[in-house]
Amino acid sequence: MDNLQAFKEKTINNYLSNVDLTNMNIQQMKDDLKVLIGEEPAIMLNYINEKSLNEDGSEGKRIEKLDSFTITFTINKELLPGKEMPFPISKKFIVD
Repeated sequence: MDNLQAFKEKTINNYLSNVDLTNMNIQQMKDDLKVLIGEEPAIMLNYINEKSLNEDGSEGKRIEKLDSFTITFTINKELLPGKEMPFPISKKFIVD
């Protein structure tokens, strides 16, 4: 892992440790991280959908819960000799 990747991961982890993940504003997260890591990351939300059945066989309540989210950012990586290109890094975070 290079220094830039380690810096960005540590910065994101520090930022997330101070955010209420049960009541988060994604656009605000993107704006804050843009200032901290120098780019607007992509954030993908991963939900769990559960649908219960009642004893009589009818459909019950549908429960949708945020399970995790993935933050994707880039680092410059030398993919060809002498040529650096943006390379995406994705990190998954579990919401309790």
